[in-house]
Amino acid sequence: MEKPFRVAVTGSRGKSGVVRLIHAAFCACGLKTYSRITGVVPRELRKDGERPIMRLSGANVSEMKWWLSTLPHDTDGVVLENSAVTPDLQGLCALWLKPQVIVLTNIRPDHEAYWGRGEENVLRALSHALPHGSSIALPEKLAANPAMQLLAEKKQLKLLPAREINGLPPHLSANTGLALEVCRFFGLDESKCMSAMKELPADFADFTILNIGNGRLAFAFSANDVTTTEGLFQSTGWSRKETCVLFNHRADRVDRFRSFEGWMSGYPWHDVLIIGDAPPRTKIKCTYFPCNNIDQLAEKLSSGYWFGCGNTVYGLTLPLKLACEEGRIQK
Repeated sequence: MEKPFRVAVTGSRGKSGVVRLIHAAFCACGLKTYSRITGVVPRELRKDGERPIMRLSGANVSEMKWWLSTLPHDTDGVVLENSAVTPDLQGLCALWLKPQVIVLTNIRPDHEAYWGRGEENVLRALSHALPHGSSIALPEKLAANPAMQLLAEKKQLKLLPAREINGLPPHLSANTGLALEVCRFFGLDESKCMSAMKELPADFADFTILNIGNGRLAFAFSANDVTTTEGLFQSTGWSRKETCVLFNHRADRVDRFRSFEGWMSGYPWHDVLIIGDAPPRTKIKCTYFPCNNIDQLAEKLSSGYWFGCGNTVYGLTLPLKLACEEGRIQK
C-alpha cells in the first residue's frame, strides 16, 4: 500500500488512546510515524516521545491542517485524531488527511448541545467524518448496529469489525482491538504490533488508583461517559456502599452532569461529593465541596474509597494526580 499510511481516528470517546496505540504499533514496525492527539493536552507523537502543541490562542479545527503541513516529506505513517465537534466540521479531518482507513471508536452520547441525545444522533453527527467509499475500523458490536449498517449501505462504506482483546483492562480491550484492526488493514506484523501496544506506558490522564494518606482514589475522570465509567468502577472490585463518588463538575458541561445524574443516584453509594464548579439544581443526594487547592482536596480524600469521574481538564484533579506521583502528597 502506498505510503505514508494515513489513519484518521474519530468517534465519541477513546480517540486519543487509540491514536497512541496505533502510533506505537507503527513505530515498532519501523515506520517513521507522526501522530497528533487532542486529549487532555494537544500533543504530537514521534518515535522519540511526545511533545505538547503550544497554542497562542484557543483550540481551532484548522490546527489539524496546519499540523499536517509541518510533517517531513519522508514520513511513513500519519495518525490524526479528529478534533472537530460540530457536525458541519466533522469532514475536514478526512478532507485534509485523505486517510486510507478511518477508526470510529464508538457512538456513546456526548456533546449533546451539538449532537443531540442518544446514539443514533451521535452517529448522524459523526457520519460527516466518514467519506463515501471509505474503510472504517469499528467495534464489532457497532458494526452490527442497524443504523450503522444502513449508513454503510448508503455511503458504500467498507466496515472492518474489530474484536476486543481479552485479558486487558476494560478501557484498553476495545481500543487495542481497534488499533490491531488498523495494523491488519496495512498488513503489518501483528506480533510486533501487539507487543508494542501492550508495552505502551499509560497516558498521564489514564485510569489508575492513587493512595492518598489512608484513602484510595480511583482516577477515572478521563472516561467522561457513564458506560466507560461504570466499567472502570467494576474493575476496582470495590463495594458501592463503601465508596464515595467524587464528581468534578464544569459549569460549561452541564450536559455531562445530567448524563451522570442517574448513575450517581441509582446506586447505594456511601456518598456523592461534587468538586469544581457548583452543580446545577439536582434531585440527587450530594454535597458540594468548593476546595481551593490540592492540599485541601487531598485531606478530604485521605481516608476511605473514592471514585473520581466527570471532567479531567479542569480544576484540581490532574494537579492532584501529578503531586501524588511526584511524592508531593504524603502517602
